[in-house]
Amino acid sequence: MGATATVGVPEKARQADSLPRVLALDAARGIAVLGMFVVHTGPNASFSDQASWLRFFEGRSSALFAVLAGVSVALLSGGDRPTHDRTRRGALRIAVRAVLLVLLGLALAHLRSGIGVMIILAYYGLYFLCTLPLLRLRARSLALIALVWAIAGPIASFLIRERIAESYLGNPAFDMFGTLEGLRNLAVELLLTGVYPVLTWMPFVLAGMALGRIGIRTVRPIAVLAAGAVLALLGHGGSWVAQQLLGGRAHLIAALVPEYAEYGFTDADLDAMLSIGSLGTVSTDSWWWLTIDAPHSGTPFDIFAVTGAALLVTGVLLLITPRAGVVLRPLISAGSCALSLYILHLVALWALVPVPDYSDLENLPPLPGGIHAPGWSLLALVAIGALVLATLWRNVFRRGPAEWLLHRVSLGITKRAVPASE
Repeated sequence: MGATATVGVPEKARQADSLPRVLALDAARGIAVLGMFVVHTGPNASFSDQASWLRFFEGRSSALFAVLAGVSVALLSGGDRPTHDRTRRGALRIAVRAVLLVLLGLALAHLRSGIGVMIILAYYGLYFLCTLPLLRLRARSLALIALVWAIAGPIASFLIRERIAESYLGNPAFDMFGTLEGLRNLAVELLLTGVYPVLTWMPFVLAGMALGRIGIRTVRPIAVLAAGAVLALLGHGGSWVAQQLLGGRAHLIAALVPEYAEYGFTDADLDAMLSIGSLGTVSTDSWWWLTIDAPHSGTPFDIFAVTGAALLVTGVLLLITPRAGVVLRPLISAGSCALSLYILHLVALWALVPVPDYSDLENLPPLPGGIHAPGWSLLALVAIGALVLATLWRNVFRRGPAEWLLHRVSLGITKRAVPASE
């Protein structure tokens, strides 16, 4: 569809016409950056009723990143015109970036802070590698695969995890390469049991690839908004039907009562707990777990719901960015430096929030306050600082430092290995 609309249009004119749409993607990525800061540094919603609304960002920010990563993969491999040469060169650039992201993620895992941030970059690298066999597909095929994967992936994960022993849950790191058990844990976590496992997170990337293949210049924001609304309704509405009308909620609460009764948990407490979310997967003791839509649960309903939210955010920004680019400038700047800001905020947490000393559990020191603990102070420091730094940086440079490095290394290797033929 997009290819026929661009016949005879000079490439420079196409790029100029696409600029507001590209800025809209950066703005969406900026929203994801701020949402990530809320989740990582804001008041702990589990202990503050006043901050319970912050749970809205859990799962949605990381999924928005993944959808936008899929759009980037499509653009790198030809956008709405994935010719053989563009796809071949794009595949190498994507593969190089994937390897660099995996290495960076493994390295950043060693920056430990008092906030247990789960680092996504190693997973991202694997997502990129998994897209390589699919780069020649058109938007319709990618959307269909994403739809099927969103249903089949969680079911396959459930069936496999029923038959394997509990695995390591933490950040993939270099020290896991030291033993066979470490390598096994690394593979299982990245693919199956981690917070962002490939088996249940690829639908986000595939949905983004489908959007990018339609053509960022020609896609209609209203169509993106409509698709997002349908998916969000299917995710949250379908889960509500299964949980409330078909009895799934009551079944899960009844199953949890024996485990938590001794701690004084009421049915209302257990009901609230089911809405908080998990760490990438759900329990395998009942099929009803696959009907919840809680953040990071990795169920079909969760995948549909957060993909819909990502498309809604993207559609709104595609609609308003051409008219409100100046107002959105800090957000656009943050989005264009998303990887750099991600690294910087991890370094800031490592420096500002020390790891508590758990060696003497009877004499634990008091919890730190202010910028040395999750809360409004730390969130304001990180969020406002990121927006200001990104805006100042973009006044001088086109890309963030980490983005520039990925671009230069991947482009340099590609130019030497696969010279352009068109």
